[in-house]
Amino acid sequence: MTAGGDMFEPGSVAIVTGIGPGMGRSIAIGFARHGVDVALAARRIERVESVAAEVRQLGRDPLVVATDIADEQACGALVETTVERFGRIDVLVQNAHHDGDYTPVVDADPATWRTVFDVNLFGALHLVQRVVPVMGRQGGGSIVLVNSGAAVRNPPRMAAYAASKSALATVGRVLAQEVGPLGIRVNGVFLGPVEGENLSRMGAGAADAAGISLDEWLAIKATEMPLGFIPTADQCAETVLFLASARAAPVTGQHIAVNGGQWAS
Repeated sequence: MTAGGDMFEPGSVAIVTGIGPGMGRSIAIGFARHGVDVALAARRIERVESVAAEVRQLGRDPLVVATDIADEQACGALVETTVERFGRIDVLVQNAHHDGDYTPVVDADPATWRTVFDVNLFGALHLVQRVVPVMGRQGGGSIVLVNSGAAVRNPPRMAAYAASKSALATVGRVLAQEVGPLGIRVNGVFLGPVEGENLSRMGAGAADAAGISLDEWLAIKATEMPLGFIPTADQCAETVLFLASARAAPVTGQHIAVNGGQWAS
C-alpha cells in the first residue's frame, strides 16, 4: 500500500521525456502533485526549463536534462544522471516522438523513415535498455509508452509514424513478458486527438485547405468523439499516471485507448 492512500510511495522518482507544453508538461506536473521527484528531458531545453519552473512551484526540485532520445549515449546519460541525483528510478514515461513525414508510401524517402524510427522506436529502446537494469536492482518499476491511435487506425500519409508506433506497441507487449519476473510493468496509451499546440498546428493547415477557421475545424473534429469533446493533455495524463502508479499493480502488457471514444480498442 502507498502512504496515505496516494498513488506513489514517498521518495518515488520518474523520468519523463518529450517535455513541452502538451502531454510532457501535464505528465510531469501530475507526478509532482503526487510528490514524485521528476527528471525532465527534451531536446529543447527552454521548454524543459519552463515546465521545471512549474514543478518547483509545487515543492519539488526537478532534474533538467537536454536529451535527444535518438542518441543512445544521451539516453544513457539521462538515466545515469537521474540515478546520481535521486538514487533510483521508479517510473519511465517515454513521451518524446517524431511526427513523421506526411508522405504517401510510394513517395516515401527511406532515409526519412529511418529518422522517424530512430526517435519513435529506437529512442524508446535506448531508454528501456538503460532503465530496466536499474529497476531490476530495485525490485521493480513501471514503464509507460505514450503511443498513438495511428498505430491501429492506419491513417493515410502517416505510414512512417504509424509503422514506428505499431512497432513500439509490439515492443511494449513483448517487454512486459520479459521483465515481469523482475517486478517491472510495461504499458502504453493510444492517444487520439489531444487539445493543445500540436493539434492546433495540424488543424491550421487542414482548416485552411477546407476554407474554414481553426475553431470550426476543431468543432468538427470534436464530433468524431462519442463524448463530444477533444480531451485536454491534463485529462489524458491521468491515465498515464494511473498506469505508472501502484493502483495499476496487476496491469502490464496493455494499451489503453485514451480518445474520447473516437475508436474502440
